[in-house]
Amino acid sequence: MSVDKFKFVSPGVFLDEIDESGIPALPERMGPMVVGRFRKGPGNRPIKVESYKEFARLFGDPSPGNASGDIWRTGELTAPTYAAYAVKAWLRNNSPCTVYRVLGEQAGNADSGQAPEAGWITDKSFTSDDIASVGGAYGLFVTPNPESYGGGSGATATVTITAFSQLNAGDKVTLIAADGTSYDFEQGDQSSVNGTFEAATSNDATASNLMNVINTSSGPSGTRFTATVEGAVVTITQATGGQDGNTAVTLTDSGTAGMTKVDFSGGTGHNVTGTLAAVWYLQEGALVLTGTARDGIQRQGAGVFIKSDSGLKFTAKILNRSEVVQKTATFDFDRDSQTFIRKVFNADPAKTNSAIVPTSSTTLTYWLGETFESNLRANENSKLAITGSGVTDNSNFLGVVLALDGGNGSGEVDWNNHKQAARAAQTGWFISQDTRGSVTAGEANGFNPITDTEKLFKFHGLDSGEQANREYKVSIVDIKAPSDNFNKFGSFTVQIRKSTDTDSSPVVREQYTGCNLNPTSADYIGRKIGEKYYTYDEDNKRIIEHGDNDNRSEILRVEVSPLVSDGGAEGLNPYGVYGPTVPKTHEVLQTTTGTIVAAGSGSTNCLPSASLVPRDALGWGHQENQMISGSSAIWPFTASIAWPTSRLRTSSSEGSLVLPSKAYFGYQSSITDVRRFDKTNLDLLRGQPQALDPAALDSNGTLRQYSWVFTLDDVEQSGANTKQSAWVSGSRAAGRSWTAKSGSAFVLTGSGAGFKKFTSPMFGGFDGFDVTEQDPLRNSYMDGSPTEANNSTYYSLKKAIDIISDADFLEFDVATLPGITNTSLTSQLVTTCEDRADSLAIIDVPGGYKPPHERNGGETDAATLGSVEDTVNTLKDMNLNSSYGCAFYPWVKVRDNVANSMLYVPPSVVALGTFSSAQRKSAVWFAPAGFTRGGLSEGSAGLPVVGVRSRLTSDERDRLYDANVNPIASFPAEGIVIFGQKTLQVTPSALDRINVRRLLIHVKKEVSRIASRILFDQNVQETWDRFKGQVEPFLTGVKAGLGLTDFRVVLDSTTTTPDLVDRNILYAKIFLKPARAIEFIALDFIITRSGASFDD
Repeated sequence: MSVDKFKFVSPGVFLDEIDESGIPALPERMGPMVVGRFRKGPGNRPIKVESYKEFARLFGDPSPGNASGDIWRTGELTAPTYAAYAVKAWLRNNSPCTVYRVLGEQAGNADSGQAPEAGWITDKSFTSDDIASVGGAYGLFVTPNPESYGGGSGATATVTITAFSQLNAGDKVTLIAADGTSYDFEQGDQSSVNGTFEAATSNDATASNLMNVINTSSGPSGTRFTATVEGAVVTITQATGGQDGNTAVTLTDSGTAGMTKVDFSGGTGHNVTGTLAAVWYLQEGALVLTGTARDGIQRQGAGVFIKSDSGLKFTAKILNRSEVVQKTATFDFDRDSQTFIRKVFNADPAKTNSAIVPTSSTTLTYWLGETFESNLRANENSKLAITGSGVTDNSNFLGVVLALDGGNGSGEVDWNNHKQAARAAQTGWFISQDTRGSVTAGEANGFNPITDTEKLFKFHGLDSGEQANREYKVSIVDIKAPSDNFNKFGSFTVQIRKSTDTDSSPVVREQYTGCNLNPTSADYIGRKIGEKYYTYDEDNKRIIEHGDNDNRSEILRVEVSPLVSDGGAEGLNPYGVYGPTVPKTHEVLQTTTGTIVAAGSGSTNCLPSASLVPRDALGWGHQENQMISGSSAIWPFTASIAWPTSRLRTSSSEGSLVLPSKAYFGYQSSITDVRRFDKTNLDLLRGQPQALDPAALDSNGTLRQYSWVFTLDDVEQSGANTKQSAWVSGSRAAGRSWTAKSGSAFVLTGSGAGFKKFTSPMFGGFDGFDVTEQDPLRNSYMDGSPTEANNSTYYSLKKAIDIISDADFLEFDVATLPGITNTSLTSQLVTTCEDRADSLAIIDVPGGYKPPHERNGGETDAATLGSVEDTVNTLKDMNLNSSYGCAFYPWVKVRDNVANSMLYVPPSVVALGTFSSAQRKSAVWFAPAGFTRGGLSEGSAGLPVVGVRSRLTSDERDRLYDANVNPIASFPAEGIVIFGQKTLQVTPSALDRINVRRLLIHVKKEVSRIASRILFDQNVQETWDRFKGQVEPFLTGVKAGLGLTDFRVVLDSTTTTPDLVDRNILYAKIFLKPARAIEFIALDFIITRSGASFDD
């Protein structure tokens, strides 16, 4: 006992407890490394999971890949996730397992094109007016039809009678109405019905006669014009409003000119607002609308305004490059209709991939991408308006198809170009309350939520690609002001919610209470949630960690602004959030010749200099593009195109909540007043095209805008109801909001005090994969001579192998790439395990079964069964000679009880599961083969195995084993069993068996851990004895467990010589005699005579 801790003043007995009975922590278990494709989860970095429950929560259950239907929107998988089945097989009997989810990446020096770059692009783009050379993205833009609504003022023209006596019979005035129809008014005997006017005795009287026949409703033009007269001047006004009209006045005068005219001009039309309704992606060809055009003629084409049928119905045709119609469909935007757009068009991009579509099926040239039905429906989130008022009927609309192509201008973007690496989802910046301080209660104050607030923080998904878009949203609740002058930081709670929940029944996945913006506090948001993120150092092939605070969340991390990290956010709390950025609203004009251009620009591009430029696609389908009828032109039409956006809650009464204060303002994921997830959000929040950051404006702020900016400072009392609140943009600026009425610089007060919750979506995540691939990691996509620069799939997988190669960074004892048979990658995996010298690679060898997503279009089932000969020959060509690798054959059929499906999986999946069960039943040095530990029918694989793809004969098993491929045999009575345990080492030795290799990996790892505990100790006999004193008992235990038949540890002056001591080296020799597995049993059955004695 040390007496230093006691203070002795007066006599007494002093007691203390010293506990030295603590048990040292056990070393972390290793388990395997599984690299491949998973439903979701952190990507492009290894994550260790301890149980299947944890794995399923992070990465999702395995998928049999049998989804169909609306794949674009649902994101369901159409090829199996073999790696996920391998993880499940291992975790059934053992743990942990390290998971590496591969997402699409591309090399820093990647070549350009489809294969080298991550992501996807359609085969053709809108590069010319020749349908044989085009493809790309085509958007359907919908606007109200202004001709169906009253209001506005018509353009005016004048006709002046200059010499009545010069007018002769047949002279006429021709007017063209807004609908393009021509009307003649001839000089002759006065007849209102026939439209003739009489040359009277003066210019004024003649002008009066012309006015009268124009104004007669029973006349030729009916009510299409009105006319007035002043002296000899007749002023004619179009009855239909529209700026500048689009008509001229024609005079036909057979004699000396007796009339003059001024063409139609001026007038005001409706302020028409339309929006993008849907996007189709075409590998080739074009999309055209067909129906009644604005001139009343049946037309079809792109760049042509077509009238909708009742119910917002349109008819479209998909034309291939030869102008052959591939699809004709009438569709609408009613989710419950049988002709809903997503029910009538193909929405599976993989059906356009000729490399994998069977020849027995038709390879399509298109798929339906985004649709924005909620932005078209009056009772939801409609963008359609006439002069600022929402459109309530569903019949009077115009649609026009435009190519979503940016041309070749700087900063312009083609909507069909998603060639980019994986990107994490994010929120917009969460912003503070009005930072200007208190305002005069109830008075207008000019508040601007962008310039008068501070950016505080934003959230990023943990490298999970699209997952966070689909699954999560973030809410801020329980906002509290600073409690006193000594505590200058307020607090708030962060909720990570299920994206499809409702405010009436929120589903909170994670919650972080009492967060603040004080960097020195234990409750600092960065400390409570985590700030770390990772980048890849391509030169040194390793992951670089950034950020100060470990990530406690499994879903997202926080990024704080410099203001917050520097401690400058005193008195500030999150009060609002920026929405995603979208292209700015632009005006679109149909000219007198029918060409679609940007209003006022004269450009052939619809949205000039924008990050998105819909272009006037020609009227393919043997229809002229110009909207003309005979010699008459249709009047101009201008509309503002507002980009679709997600919806915000506008009233606390929405959704019939039990208490109004239960309302979360801000982003709403449900359909208005319906407790049903609005699937439009899946398209609104998905990753945008190449080079577009959906959370950022363009550099000069002229091309993109925030879809919305929400702030609690704009929440006000809802009408006369003091218990309800409403969000109205500009409410604080107008002095109406709760905070404006109170004059407060921070908290909602009075009846509005309960409304302190709001929500933001996650958006912009992208997996970096080619959406036209059922399996974006398919081996046939890497045929030929792939390199990191010319093939993004190869690069993504090679990057994974490079990252896991660092033994100081990761520990594992088995590594596998289930389903990957590219020989360059599998050889690299074996080499990596050999270089690490602490793990065994389980590889799949080409020559076996080809699943449907790996086949080229012409391959049949019979041609893709695989063969022993092909497998053996391929392995020989790989020229492997390593005890750090092993292979199995053939594929096996397993039953997925969760998905109620049967599927074939590569042999590496069940081999890994067998390693796990054998290790649990016995130890790593027992062979994972045979009926005791390798009986797949008995559950050794960790998955229900019900069949093999190829039943092996005895000769085939011999050929495989002779080539160091372990056969998976099927016997009538015994069932399916792994019937071999060789490594890929060709040189005969004890290490050509899996059980010995795994024994050595285990022994080396444990001895290495023992040795690490004496590093930097004195290199003397006492240290040597301590080392031997720990190693020998360990090896004795292995021997007792039948892993060794004998061993010897030599550490003395004969191994660690004085010269080595002088060089600070300890050198020991450990001799091992591994126990060998019984693989061959020879029995002689000797038949003797009846009188023979067995004793002899």
